[in-house]
Amino acid sequence: MLLLGGTAVVNALTGVNIYAASFLIPLGVIVYTLAGGLKATFLASYIHSVIVHVVLVVFVYLVYAASSELGSPSIIYDRLLEVASKSRVCQEPVSHDGQSCGPVSGNYKGSYLTMLSSGGFVFGITNIAMNFGTVFVDNGYWVSAIAARPSSTHKGYLLGGLIWFAVPFSLATSLGLGALALDLPITASEASHGLVPAATAIALMGKGGSILLLTMLFMAVTSAGSSELIAVSSLCTYDIYRTYINPDATGKQILRVSRGVIFGFGCFMGLLAAILNKAGVSLGWMYLATGVFINSAVLPLAFMLLWRKANAIGAILGATIGCVLGIITWLSVASVEYGRVDLYTTGRNAPTLAGNLVSIISGGTIHAVCSFLWPQNYDWDTTKKITMVEKEKSELSVGEFKEEKLIRAKAWIVKWGIGLTIVFVILWPLLSLAAGRFSKGYFTFWAIITIAWGTIGSVVIIIWPVTESWKTIQSVLIGMFTNDRLMETIEELNSKLHTIMLATPEAERVYLMEKEKAKKKDQSEPDDLIVP
Repeated sequence: MLLLGGTAVVNALTGVNIYAASFLIPLGVIVYTLAGGLKATFLASYIHSVIVHVVLVVFVYLVYAASSELGSPSIIYDRLLEVASKSRVCQEPVSHDGQSCGPVSGNYKGSYLTMLSSGGFVFGITNIAMNFGTVFVDNGYWVSAIAARPSSTHKGYLLGGLIWFAVPFSLATSLGLGALALDLPITASEASHGLVPAATAIALMGKGGSILLLTMLFMAVTSAGSSELIAVSSLCTYDIYRTYINPDATGKQILRVSRGVIFGFGCFMGLLAAILNKAGVSLGWMYLATGVFINSAVLPLAFMLLWRKANAIGAILGATIGCVLGIITWLSVASVEYGRVDLYTTGRNAPTLAGNLVSIISGGTIHAVCSFLWPQNYDWDTTKKITMVEKEKSELSVGEFKEEKLIRAKAWIVKWGIGLTIVFVILWPLLSLAAGRFSKGYFTFWAIITIAWGTIGSVVIIIWPVTESWKTIQSVLIGMFTNDRLMETIEELNSKLHTIMLATPEAERVYLMEKEKAKKKDQSEPDDLIVP
């Protein structure tokens, strides 16, 4: 998805051929992923996230505080009312063909300043269902969770979700509404290809805005691309190659296969993006349709992780049959509603909503029925016996793996996970619905929340990782620019040797004898070199 949107924006901002961009973007990701592996992905993700959030804050403050054309929630509010006004003339030169103009169909009083929207409601449900799929079925999330410290994973993912929400929330409220307030001539097709932020950035900042947005986009696409390369590589090397092809594979063999998969899948990403661009598939279409194909695996995956009766064959059947049923429903609704099946009709709200829901519900239902009829009764203790490719000393303390600690983490996840879900999915929308069409004061309050969320989230994601890892960073810097670390290590070794000698006098005597022999040998070597 990101590669599709990324190539469209790069093409619009720079003029680079869209098919060339489809291959050039993955190429850079392949290089540093091959060189650094998972560690490079983690480091790059942090650096890229810092840049993304810095640019995010710049755009939010630009739209709501610094811009000469907008610059305040009050001005944006007035302009949004004007754009959706019934008295607006929707023809050139006031507006252009395909541009949003006049009251919004399906919105309360035709306004942009409301949450009472039939289209928004349908999209919201589709979005929630689809995002279950993009998280549960994306191995990138699982790889990161497994690699992270157990005591940090659950809090890290929840905090990461809250900070991630600042990106779509703040960008939509700033650059999205900014495009409408500026009355930019953006067509529905251009919006579907992800060009709204680019248009607003250029309108407000000119060339500087395009450079900032291009930088932000490149950081997001390459970070996500690197994560996907590692995820696919992990699946192919450990779950296929090492499990079925070469169970006794060494670390070097697995590394070789892993690098081959990274290179191959990176090229495939570029090829697929080029094919989809040629077919006219947009970012918006792909975003809505993805869930139809992958949502059927969500509940089977959840059952396999949490339910000991979960049946393996049932999971496979649920994922495959659910996917087929979802696709059939998706295409059937498009045909019935619009009389034809093409990119336009299959990307509409009703077909994608039906396909997403049927896919996720049928996949879970089939797996649940199979598991009740033929329970597998899985032994969870086998998860503690996973063998490592090459055994190495873990830096984690024994306490990290205590059962009591994991149980407390589970309770924390349930409490905060369910609590925040209720706030985001139920309470927040209900409070917004009650407002009807937002007043100027309510919209200003909304804008303040947007600015605060984007700013606080950016500060947290930039400073917190550095604070948590400061000791490690300090050690690396000391080792790079001084010899203090080396001297500390030598002194520690001398201390240990001295302790051993004091504990075993015989060892000290043997050491002194060997030292004397070596001294005599060194003294005799010059005499042997004298030529008579």
